[in-house]
Amino acid sequence: MKPLIGVLSDFSEDDQIGVSTKLGFRGQEWQLLASDYVRAIENSGGIPVIIPVMQNQDNLPELLSRLDGLFLTGGSDIDPQLYGELPRAGLGDINPQRDAHELALVRYALAHMDYPILGICRGLQLLNVAAEGTLYQDLASQRPSDLHHTNWNAPKHHPVFTADISSGSRLAAAFDALAMPINSYNHQAVKELAPGFQATMTAPDGLIEGIEKDGNRWVCAVQWHPEMMAERHPKYLRLFSSFVEACKKS
Repeated sequence: MKPLIGVLSDFSEDDQIGVSTKLGFRGQEWQLLASDYVRAIENSGGIPVIIPVMQNQDNLPELLSRLDGLFLTGGSDIDPQLYGELPRAGLGDINPQRDAHELALVRYALAHMDYPILGICRGLQLLNVAAEGTLYQDLASQRPSDLHHTNWNAPKHHPVFTADISSGSRLAAAFDALAMPINSYNHQAVKELAPGFQATMTAPDGLIEGIEKDGNRWVCAVQWHPEMMAERHPKYLRLFSSFVEACKKS
């Protein structure tokens, strides 16, 4: 039986979305998700189930209990007050309603569920914050580097540098490699790694590009976007295949 994978949706209060896309009207709020995430799960043998941003957190236990795995997707910056900091210059847009929903959801899943969790970009940051880690709010001002991590002008499938993977890690097993060329679209990243996690993938300048939870449970996240690369370069689908296989066994 194919596993049911909960895929987190983004959320927007921009009421011009309906007007500009002709899919709705002024005054409406929107649940949003790029198809790359859905296809990555479907093409790896899982059944993606999109989880909307909800206001009632009492629904989370029943919802999460019906899944076989959880996929944390990308999106806006996380409110730094959620990891004990005030906003700094360079912080991008935040989404308080999404933050509240997802932080409660991930903390419950970590504490009460035993199935695998995969995070991408914001998903890595969310996982780290949920487990009591912190973030660089803006790499350019807080962690200057000659390596440009925010390659907005590069095609989504184009690798811009090669990241190292720790031997013996779940990421190394998934990719069957100790290094991978990756894309890069982030201006935030892990500053203090959460207790109980280890960094298992790093950029040439030492920035954390992948983390995983200590112990036997399959919990991994990457800062970059393999879902954007998978259709052009099938080897990147291996991360999602590894995740889905782990979900089948949970």
